[in-house]
Amino acid sequence: MAIIGGGVGGLTAGIALRGAGYDPVIYERAAEFGEVGAGISLSPNAVKGLESLGFTDFLARNANEPMDQFLFHWESGEELLRYDRRDTRATYGAAYYQMHRADLLAGLVDAFGTERCVMGAALTGLEQGGATARIAFADGNEVEADIVIAADGLRSAVREMLFDPGQPRFSGHVAWRALVPGDRLSPRASEASSINHIGPGQNLVTYPVRGRSLVNVVALTRAEGWTEESWNARAAPAELAALFGGWADYVGEVIAAIPGDALYRWGLFVREPLVSWVKGRIALLGDAAHPMLPYMGQGASSTIEDAVVLGRCFAAAADPLEALRLYETARIERACFLQAESNVGGDRLQALDPYALRDNPPKNEDALGIFSYDPARVELA
Repeated sequence: MAIIGGGVGGLTAGIALRGAGYDPVIYERAAEFGEVGAGISLSPNAVKGLESLGFTDFLARNANEPMDQFLFHWESGEELLRYDRRDTRATYGAAYYQMHRADLLAGLVDAFGTERCVMGAALTGLEQGGATARIAFADGNEVEADIVIAADGLRSAVREMLFDPGQPRFSGHVAWRALVPGDRLSPRASEASSINHIGPGQNLVTYPVRGRSLVNVVALTRAEGWTEESWNARAAPAELAALFGGWADYVGEVIAAIPGDALYRWGLFVREPLVSWVKGRIALLGDAAHPMLPYMGQGASSTIEDAVVLGRCFAAAADPLEALRLYETARIERACFLQAESNVGGDRLQALDPYALRDNPPKNEDALGIFSYDPARVELA
């Protein structure tokens, strides 16, 4: 069994499949696992899945648990909404966590082990026939596998080869991210909460990671097009400051504290939903199957859901092909729902009049029932 992609989805799937009695090999195009990314949100639906794989203590040690999620007016700084997360465990059966993506990745690598990871493996070809699929890599290596799980992200080579030859489409949304040392900001930024300032067409969020030592900053803005050669690029804090001129003092202070080499921007790209994720012995997982905009914070969480359910399907099915069919049936409706809700979330959140959010709160994850889902227990058929 082969997994293409050694990110959060591929590693979680590998752990889940090993728990089901299989011994997958992960093929990752990067030369090594490293310190990548910034903050990541893990909502209760994902946490239930990770805890079912043995990560309860790991999350408690390495993640922060926000007590409040605040929405503030972009200009005045006044509070518009507050979501109290103190009863999250009692209500949904698990905590809501925020942490450094690299810390999560490191924990997954430790749990899966590096001995079954092949690094520097860039996929160039994939075909199937009979009882196996043949996989070719840029270094000339070729392998055979009875099952292939494609967890190779938004720009999935497997999706392009077998499911959807079209390219991702720029959504009109741009994300900016940075990690700021906590001691460069006021104590407010390091409190156990998420602080979101909302304005016309854009917003800026902060929350602490690695205890209080770092503050994750994410800004979301709009653009007519994406002209960078790369899908992400280093940016100057002055560019972000210009976009958020006139915003509340807190926003200005956060942007001013960003180190000159710490800010990145990337275009957010989307794909149309697929009607099927499985072809013979090959299946898509995570962003390869259902990339979504970040407005519901469900990108990584939905990928973890996929991986946990996939492992359960392989444990329950009589043979691997049946397991893939069961996986697709169990996951595609849920993932398409999350994808659709996430992709319209920016329009809800970045309303022209922020007071509309206060007076008519939009459907959030609680109202939509997103957190109630449990990938470790949901019916498979």
